[in-house]
Amino acid sequence: MNQTLLDTYADLVIRKGIHLKKNKNVVIMTGPGTYYLARALSKSAYRHGALYVQVLLDDLDVLATRLDNQDEQALKFSPSFIRSLDYEMCAEGWSYIRIDSTEERLDHAPLDKEKNQVYGTAKREFSSTRMKKTMRHELPWCVVCAPGPRWARQVLGEHATTNDLLNVLIPILRLDKEDPFTAWDQHGQLLKQRRDRMNDLHIDSLHYKSPVTDFTIGFTEQSRFLGGSETLPDGTPFFPNLPTEEIFTTPDRMRANGYITTTRPVSVLNSRTEEVRLLFKDGKVVDYSAKVGKEVMDAFFAIDEGTKRIGECALVDESSPIAQSGLVFDSILLDENASCHIALGDGYPSCLTNGAQLTTEESLNKAGCNTSLMHVDFMVGSKNMSITARTREGMDIQIMQNGLFTF
Repeated sequence: MNQTLLDTYADLVIRKGIHLKKNKNVVIMTGPGTYYLARALSKSAYRHGALYVQVLLDDLDVLATRLDNQDEQALKFSPSFIRSLDYEMCAEGWSYIRIDSTEERLDHAPLDKEKNQVYGTAKREFSSTRMKKTMRHELPWCVVCAPGPRWARQVLGEHATTNDLLNVLIPILRLDKEDPFTAWDQHGQLLKQRRDRMNDLHIDSLHYKSPVTDFTIGFTEQSRFLGGSETLPDGTPFFPNLPTEEIFTTPDRMRANGYITTTRPVSVLNSRTEEVRLLFKDGKVVDYSAKVGKEVMDAFFAIDEGTKRIGECALVDESSPIAQSGLVFDSILLDENASCHIALGDGYPSCLTNGAQLTTEESLNKAGCNTSLMHVDFMVGSKNMSITARTREGMDIQIMQNGLFTF
């Protein structure tokens, strides 16, 4: 990536992704293979007035060795300085940027699935306070991607280069526009128009239908669609994902029935799954299968009861630049923005009109919002899918046909 393009991308994440304010602090999580972007983001943050930037390294190959050499009790240990950092991030409103680990997922020793589940659960429990604030959009955060040689070969074939993948990502990130910053503002407005249209319908349920799906999900009267940029409590806008193509909401955790099948690969506990078929009754997964990854789904569902219920449903038009590429990126950031998806696990209180008042797990569950240590998106949309909304007045309105919005 040439320096000018890299600097523009980094500035986009700092200015639009986390909307950095002067004298604020930033944490950046990266793998070894994407450190070049972490460095560019750090420099951009300082150019835009950051007080301090902390880069943290997430190395899956080192994790694989830890899993092989420690028992479950040792794997639950996290040093107290991490909790102190989490506390400081929450207290002082630090921004958080995570670079998707596309390179590291392709360059590590095998991860023991059972031990990885123990490790991942303990890690999320340890940082649960910060994660809850993130889910409530009380802290600015942004997930981004960075092209690398291994990821390029996975997506485009064995002879592909980093620059080949970069050329695919440039229009997806709107870096081909004369003014990418304005382009993202305009795109955010389009998503908000779709969001407002959905909210105006007063939807009680959505029915998904395709050759591999026949599924109905319900909503509470407090459910509302969000999309585009999000807003911090002080009114500051930020983009949690760059790129983003979705509008999304929190459904009623007790109202999901029928079966739904994933249409793109999904990484669960750092392991690949394909064609996961989920059968729901009264909001809960009661049976499931997978063409690839049945064992890791077993481990996922063993983490807590909330993994068996839905915390998010998101609608994505198949005309998005990501979908139009025709590629499977094996990156949840990109693939979830190519296709309608649901998330098993934790819900977004911010998607409930009364979400700010729901401060306990009991109150969230009572309001219909699912709670869990996990939140994993599963892509279920396709060009063969249609979705019909039933309004609270009892009208049926088709909102998507052949994977495209009808409005």
